[in-house]
Amino acid sequence: MNVKYKHLFISTLLFMLSPTVIAAPYFYNYYVKNYTHCSVKLLDDSSVEVSLQVNLADNILDSPHNDKEGGEHKEGWKYKEGWEHRQRLKELFKLDKFIPLSPNHALLSLYFYDADGSPNTTIQLSHISHLTLNGSSPKNTSNSTQEIRFENDSAPFSKTRYSVSFKVSANALKSIRIGATVGGILIAHSTKQEYPLLSSKGVSFSPSGHQCEYFDPQSGIAPQSLKVDPKFHLISSIWQLKNLDLDYLLEALAAHGKLTTARGLHALLVNPKASQFCLSYRSIGIENTKYMIKASSLNGLSANNQHFQLRENAGNNTINYQVRMKNAENRGVNFELPKEQKFIKLRNNNNDTEQMCWSPKIWLYGTDTTIDKGSYSDTLNFTITPEA
Repeated sequence: MNVKYKHLFISTLLFMLSPTVIAAPYFYNYYVKNYTHCSVKLLDDSSVEVSLQVNLADNILDSPHNDKEGGEHKEGWKYKEGWEHRQRLKELFKLDKFIPLSPNHALLSLYFYDADGSPNTTIQLSHISHLTLNGSSPKNTSNSTQEIRFENDSAPFSKTRYSVSFKVSANALKSIRIGATVGGILIAHSTKQEYPLLSSKGVSFSPSGHQCEYFDPQSGIAPQSLKVDPKFHLISSIWQLKNLDLDYLLEALAAHGKLTTARGLHALLVNPKASQFCLSYRSIGIENTKYMIKASSLNGLSANNQHFQLRENAGNNTINYQVRMKNAENRGVNFELPKEQKFIKLRNNNNDTEQMCWSPKIWLYGTDTTIDKGSYSDTLNFTITPEA
């Protein structure tokens, strides 16, 4: 009784496993010739659009004329390269006889990485939309972005090119570092056993997003990240100063005969909080990027180029001034105008948008045209440019 039960159990177990086991994919170095038409773009809604073309290796999909499984004669091959592919694949999978690549199946694996180069495992297939390979949509039952399976009875994968395109949903990525590779499936005609195959020659994207770069899906080395224009947003503001006693500046000028930083007058703002200089920007794609902030004055610089100039509205009288920009969170990004053209590294805390703010501290210095009363003004224009 025990022997019969054991025999029945083993037979049932084999029946369950035999046709449904799908082997882990093997990597093959001769599947892809090259990649072209690579493009990755960050769209205005913060989604990421990706497209590329895969040029398959010559004759990778060729079969013998008699199409007989197990055939090994060179005479049956249209091209020598096709015969060589089959021999390599037989050795790779340790097969006794050749099994053709299915023209009705294709594979795509996508790899995403964080800013520090570590794999981003949070991105799932559900984050990806409009995914097509030669016009076909994926048939996956899992939510993984690797070994994405495509099936189509009309055999669109028998072509020598794969056209791939997809979109990653808005704000899903904090860093745009994407790699990809493609492949196919060998399917035995008699048993329907499947042998998935991926190309060991993958593709990634240049920092500009317009060129194909080599990517090794087995190395664990992250590709370069896409560099993105932060699209700075700066709200214009009026720095209104409280009323000042200009006699102090005149006395300092008379006593010293020249301008001195020590005798400058700190001008207080009417509304300091509303007068903050703030840069808002989209933070994705700005890793290790520095930007230079500089300012120009409508009234120009003083004769020694060390000060901006406030000019009296009713005449040509002037007061020199400097602006010291103070950041409450990081003293390293403080700067002084017009003295400095400051390079700053933009903050990125993996938020969708970031903001950096400075509080202006304005110091006034008398000139030989300063008078004891009047209304003075100037306009500053700020320019932000990336480090070359």
